[in-house]
Amino acid sequence: MQPIVIDTDMGVDDALAIMLALGSPEVELMGITTVAGNVPLEQGTRNALQVLELLGRDDIPVYMGAVTPLERMPVDAHVVHGLQGLGDAELAEPKMLPTGRAVDYLIDEIMTRPGELVIVALGPLTNLVLAEQKSPGILNCARRVIVMGGSLWCGGNVTETSEFNSYADPHALRALIQANVNLTLVPLDVTQKLRLLESDLAAALSGRQDEKATFIIDSTRSVIAYEKEDSDFSGLYLHDPAVVALIVDPTLFETKTIWVNVETSEERAGQIIIHDEGAEGAYPVEFAVEVDVDRFMNAFNRRVLGAITE
Repeated sequence: MQPIVIDTDMGVDDALAIMLALGSPEVELMGITTVAGNVPLEQGTRNALQVLELLGRDDIPVYMGAVTPLERMPVDAHVVHGLQGLGDAELAEPKMLPTGRAVDYLIDEIMTRPGELVIVALGPLTNLVLAEQKSPGILNCARRVIVMGGSLWCGGNVTETSEFNSYADPHALRALIQANVNLTLVPLDVTQKLRLLESDLAAALSGRQDEKATFIIDSTRSVIAYEKEDSDFSGLYLHDPAVVALIVDPTLFETKTIWVNVETSEERAGQIIIHDEGAEGAYPVEFAVEVDVDRFMNAFNRRVLGAITE
């Protein structure tokens, strides 16, 4: 069983990723760290606590992280995830409280399991860079750092060139790439192939009135509404669950080392610049470049939606 820590800005697909992790016996979720991104830090932390309690996992600790990006002004994704970050879902006030500080926890948890722990980053990378700055070399003591972020060739989902996480804290992504850690990025080029159709979601949860099914339906409603208006797509992309799936079953993905750097200017914040191999000012990074869509969707449907698919 692979121990993991999820670092999250706790929007709708972040919640689905946590559900996938908890529904996968291949991984053990040791803790959750929160970062400002889709929603402000306090709201994201509250969301994480609520989702864990909904899933009956109040044994998993939550740690609060960075309130703002390293250098730029904060941005959010309320237009996609709703004002509270979990769409239209209404969850009870959490009984749990945050346990401590994310940066200290990341350092301690990695050192408790040197060479074993995988960091799963689903939001801006601020917490990870702050941990590396406080304890230089700490991320290289993790087994891997796997990130949902960036765009290679397909264009962005915030600007024409930039994906949200890379746009929200481009300085953090650039610093992490330059730190030369054992890093894998899962970019939009792959995650936008993982499409959960509104009709398939409704069919999978038809007739169910349990709290988990109600949460999934209510939380995804705002994302689906946004996608319909933005791109005439009746569904949602499973960006963050893709990162968990890469740990659960690496054979789902094809990866490739690409030499890149990250643009930090306001005009092109978060754009990944692709260079020739060995180019000056570029760094080798492993990217997921292909995914077995059918196998991924079957696994997601079984483990998160509870649907039996062939």
